[in-house]
Amino acid sequence: MLIKQKNKILLFIINFLVFNILAQQNCAIKNVPFKGGEEVIYNIEYLMGKTWVTAGRSRFIVKDSIYKNQDCFYVEGKGRTLKNYDWFFKVRDKYASFISKKNMLPIHFIRRVREGDFHLDYDYQFNYNNNKAVVDEKRKQNSKTDTIDIISCSYDIMSSVYFSRAIDFNQYSIDDTIPMNVILDKQIFKDLYIIYKGIKKVTCQNKKVVECIHFQANLIEGTIFKADESMNVFVSNDLNRIPIYVEAEILVGAVRVYSSSIKGTKMPMKYLN
Repeated sequence: MLIKQKNKILLFIINFLVFNILAQQNCAIKNVPFKGGEEVIYNIEYLMGKTWVTAGRSRFIVKDSIYKNQDCFYVEGKGRTLKNYDWFFKVRDKYASFISKKNMLPIHFIRRVREGDFHLDYDYQFNYNNNKAVVDEKRKQNSKTDTIDIISCSYDIMSSVYFSRAIDFNQYSIDDTIPMNVILDKQIFKDLYIIYKGIKKVTCQNKKVVECIHFQANLIEGTIFKADESMNVFVSNDLNRIPIYVEAEILVGAVRVYSSSIKGTKMPMKYLN
């Protein structure tokens, strides 16, 4: 059972980051809260018995790029187990998306899963003119291509991370519920939501205090989470909207994620000490 928890390290990080995307008809944004050169590194800790153990790490970057003659942001998340745990279950996962700078919609999404002996590759090519996505799937045993239906303002799991950071939480009151649309594993999840819980102070691993937006998010079943559970997410309450900290119950024990390094933000980070 513990092995099954470890092989979802990066997907957990992305779940935590993605759960503040609105299911709205108008997906245009006024202010992009990130730029090329941004880098955030996270430590992932599991509760084993009564002890918190750092078992994984993840790195998220933003680069300026061009894809099919379109100006894009290239956003990438890589997750891995630490070397001390590779003997037990080795994880090297990658998620990436090319996002149009013109409308912030994804053009191409990449997923590379390397977890023990399990290998899986996904490549999504989005066409929002006809609301279709062509998905190339490769496994060790076979490969295939599918076409799936998408809807306006739906996002792959990486592009939604960055689009969601532009949401104006000032328009919400405590306990307001916000719906979401997320594409994962060739499905569109339309029944996800978050609950806004107000403003809280969070102390980072480097002992710096950050004022954060706090919300609770329901979880996608079938990963590492218990049914009907939610997680607590804390995002910096500044112009960068950096995800700072998350905590959640999982099938065995609990997990928490800390931002351990933040570089290249669009605006200087604001600390309270």
